[in-house]
Amino acid sequence: MRHLNSTLVLVTCLLACGPAGSADTAAGPAERARALAAEDLNPLTRMYVMRFEDNVQFGFGPDDEPLNFFRIQPLIPLELGEHWNLLTRLLVPLAHAPWPETVDGLGDVNITSFITPARTERFVWGIGPSLLLPTGSHDQITSNKWSAGPALGAVYNSRRWQVGLVVQNLWSFAGDGSRPEVNVMGLRPVMSFHLENGWYLSTSPSIVADWAADDDRNRWLLPVGGGVGRILVIGGQRISALVEAYQHVLSPELGPDWQLRLQVSLLYPK
Repeated sequence: MRHLNSTLVLVTCLLACGPAGSADTAAGPAERARALAAEDLNPLTRMYVMRFEDNVQFGFGPDDEPLNFFRIQPLIPLELGEHWNLLTRLLVPLAHAPWPETVDGLGDVNITSFITPARTERFVWGIGPSLLLPTGSHDQITSNKWSAGPALGAVYNSRRWQVGLVVQNLWSFAGDGSRPEVNVMGLRPVMSFHLENGWYLSTSPSIVADWAADDDRNRWLLPVGGGVGRILVIGGQRISALVEAYQHVLSPELGPDWQLRLQVSLLYPK
């Protein structure tokens, strides 16, 4: 919960007190802020992003305790010649799990890459591999399995709206034979609406389907909700701050019931 408290204070200060993105643009501050927000929220962005996300899921386990993931997520774009780009997102989770015993440590690292066309207008798509590494520091926060599978993404951008979808499925292919096999789908719809002065509304729930679950009751995690964010410029550094809340319409038997997502992104446009 220490991660939650510090991240909540930071995001609140940025949203309430930080100056809006008004620096440096021939296109004008409002258009520049909208463009930065669109790039940050775009899962297939061609901008380098360093993202920090605190995701707290409340109502987990028999005692309804909070489950916490602090995720470090660099996104690195590379040009593959004149016609293609390679976008790689690294997700490094630091986990706090309160049940069946209290555990803190490194979770399993996920690496996802997309090949996308270098030249696109409003519609951009990408396809590539996703790999889950059994890097967890404790049996409770790792699958102990090497897993891989395909990832697909598509995003449509207009001046105010952005709509997209990212889907992947991971299957285990090696690892601890005593642990359950991994067969998990991740589905992430993305929708945002850009307001004035660097503000935006966003929803991007992480929907999970565990195909290896024993029954339908424990198969789905379906969050519904959204939040508000803002583009800022502080000391020349472009920043996106976002807070979102999601109710879990479907959730495994032991929860969690809802989640709070706090996100700060350092943006490095070309």
